[in-house]
Amino acid sequence: MQPVDKTIVEKPDSEIDVDSFKEAWLALTDTHQFFGFLNKFGVSRRQAMRLAPAGYATEVYFDSVKGLLEAVSEQDLDIMVFIGSRGCIQIHTGKAKKLLQSGPWFNILDPEFNMHLREDAVDSVWLVKKPTTDGDVTSIEAYDKDGNIIVQFFGKRKPRIPENEAWRKVVADYLVKK
Repeated sequence: MQPVDKTIVEKPDSEIDVDSFKEAWLALTDTHQFFGFLNKFGVSRRQAMRLAPAGYATEVYFDSVKGLLEAVSEQDLDIMVFIGSRGCIQIHTGKAKKLLQSGPWFNILDPEFNMHLREDAVDSVWLVKKPTTDGDVTSIEAYDKDGNIIVQFFGKRKPRIPENEAWRKVVADYLVKK
């Protein structure tokens, strides 16, 4: 069995109809449309961050993500955490209470959810907004050096319910733009 090559090859930005890409981003009505939207334009997730409409993808410092998670814990907010690979995705919805730094690892160590995020594997972190019929949905997305997504954080929400204002406030208060 051969190891999977996880390197993402991006086509040059000059080969993408960026204006149509931005219009299509703004026309999204559900976060689940994002994957198909990327495929339609032949754009990687991280490339999409660079090409996004103004105000819809902003690079932030990794340390500010730790501050955000600490605030989520202190304020007892429910969040959604998506961690995946090509073959599996783990989704946690609930609290993130027990946070612990251990060497290069930033951890959530709750009885119902554990996350071990290796900080030195994170190459970039983005604050991302995606339009939906319920208003914009805000996520925090971390990528490795090859452009693979490592983790996404959202405020807990369900379809037909607007995003939690407390989540938006924490994001606005704790994420520091690069």
